[in-house]
Amino acid sequence: MTAELAPLAVSDSLTEWYDRLPLLAWGADAAGQITFINSAWAEFTGQERRDSVGVPFTQVVHPDDREAALTGWQHAGQSGQPYRAEFRLRRHDGAYRTVQADSRAHADAQGQMLTWVGTCTDIHDRMQEQRNLAARAAMLQDIVDANADCIKLLSPDARLLSMNVGGMAVMEVDDFNACLNAVWPEFWQGETRPLVEAALAHARSGGVGRFEGYCPTLKGTPRWWDVTITPIRDDMGEIVNLLATSRDITARRQIEMELRDLNADLELRVTARTRDLNDTVTQLERSNTELERFAYIAAHDLQEPIRTVTSFADILASRYAAQLDARALKYLEFVQSGAGRMKALVDDLLTYSRLTHVRPSIGPLESVEPFEEALGRLSGRLGETGATITYGALPSVLGDGPQLAQVFQNLIGNAVKFVRPGVTPRVHVEAHRDGECWQFAITDNGIGMEAEYLERIFGMFQRLHVRDQYEGTGLGLSVCQKIVEAHGGQIWASSEPGVGSTFTFTLRAALSAHSSGATGATP
Repeated sequence: MTAELAPLAVSDSLTEWYDRLPLLAWGADAAGQITFINSAWAEFTGQERRDSVGVPFTQVVHPDDREAALTGWQHAGQSGQPYRAEFRLRRHDGAYRTVQADSRAHADAQGQMLTWVGTCTDIHDRMQEQRNLAARAAMLQDIVDANADCIKLLSPDARLLSMNVGGMAVMEVDDFNACLNAVWPEFWQGETRPLVEAALAHARSGGVGRFEGYCPTLKGTPRWWDVTITPIRDDMGEIVNLLATSRDITARRQIEMELRDLNADLELRVTARTRDLNDTVTQLERSNTELERFAYIAAHDLQEPIRTVTSFADILASRYAAQLDARALKYLEFVQSGAGRMKALVDDLLTYSRLTHVRPSIGPLESVEPFEEALGRLSGRLGETGATITYGALPSVLGDGPQLAQVFQNLIGNAVKFVRPGVTPRVHVEAHRDGECWQFAITDNGIGMEAEYLERIFGMFQRLHVRDQYEGTGLGLSVCQKIVEAHGGQIWASSEPGVGSTFTFTLRAALSAHSSGATGATP
């Protein structure tokens, strides 16, 4: 230490005091040369106490920071103000750390600066954390700005404080200063305004407010928004601001409105179409009723002339056959055959018409009774063909006896009629329980039919064979379907050509639901 520096040396007791400081303490003369350092400085920089005296203070300052540090120091010394600066200081391992320097100049009696005494605080980690926080904040701001939703920061009294860039674009805001501190609810008008106030009140109370409403942009473009308002709290949990996020749902609302209009139009069209269909159904029902009445009346009125034709044809055959030649007799045979077919057709048509106008008298009965009645009606044909009829136990059902006898008669009659030449008819009747109903199956060994005809055969006047092969009017199965459906049942058929057919129909079980136990066979 030079003689000039001797007066500035720090006493041993003061040095000991500085050594107790956790801060880096140092002293320098007016030229910036070190006069003393404490132990913390020595440990940090790796400088020895004696070796550091007389060394420029800026020797351990980062080269890029030296000029600014020295200039600021000198300026503070000239102005007599305390010196504070941030610069990078070289550590003992060669790494640089950012420190904050605080010092003050000491002058002599004449006001001439003699020395500086100061401290340095290591703020490197804090500065790095601040830089990291700033980088994360900038990244988050970029994310928020890139969001297409309009994100706004509101004061507790709902004044606009900030808005993201994406929000400014969708709200058509060129300069946010035009909106700064504006009362946000005033942008909303009409029936939406109460919804805004309610959502704000909910958010101020700590909840999440939400609503949908209409609000044009600053340039007047119509927009619909889905808005969410959430509270922002400080470290103490107090609500300090509000965050309002508005999502543009204009396209969705337009689609909803278009769908609503389409639905309304569709409802009108459906209503009109339904009215037209109801009118058509009414007209069809009226026409069907008229046709059924006409068929009944026509069939009824045809009975008399048919009986007349039949009677006189029979008289001609019995009284004048000897006077007629072979051709005349053939013609008379045609008249009798045609009159017979006409009578059978009229009788079946009357039966079908009566089923439309007369409700069946449905009640509990033993199904074996109409079955046996049908066999009695068919006894002549059964005897002629040598048919064998077998049957299992037949149950109690809910039905009209005469009408069910007609069903058995028609189905068994068909089974006996449609047989292959040289084959003796065999028919089996059985019943199986199916829930609340009984299923009756009538199976034969007849000619059978292709599957494509199974639905067609229940239509009126439907014939699969010419009259010369198999007689009939084509109404028998239609009558069966009419009766079964009037009893609340169904009827269908299954068949295999050359093997036979099975006709199945259902009837509701009687409350007692017991079987008559009658089984047997007829030769």
